[in-house]
Amino acid sequence: MSKEELKRKFIVSIDVLKERLEPLVTKALDHCVVADNGTVHVTSKHLGPKDRIRLVLAARSLAAQLTDDMSPEVSVRDLVSSTGIPENQIRARANELVKERFATSAKRGLYVANPHRIEPFLGSLSRQG
Repeated sequence: MSKEELKRKFIVSIDVLKERLEPLVTKALDHCVVADNGTVHVTSKHLGPKDRIRLVLAARSLAAQLTDDMSPEVSVRDLVSSTGIPENQIRARANELVKERFATSAKRGLYVANPHRIEPFLGSLSRQG
């Protein structure tokens, strides 16, 4: 295979990436929406605390890919307002998610979903609900 053929296969256009984003956003819409200020409104009532936090992190990550006005990083304060879970529980569950590698935390109190973990998580929600 020539270098040019490899390049065409490996380096894809933004349209290919957007095609992958659409089904993820569609799955997320079944469970939440994101306000233009970044607050995630969870509409699925059956989710436990850790899954609500996962959903908020996943939704913000997806929203950040759709607009430059939103950061994929979610603060503890944002997690509290989006989930209704007390701050001490947010910190404990979010740290568990970092240990499980669902999320990363480059700065204390800020969490970001690992992109490759979002699709399997949203898929598991579809099978549950």
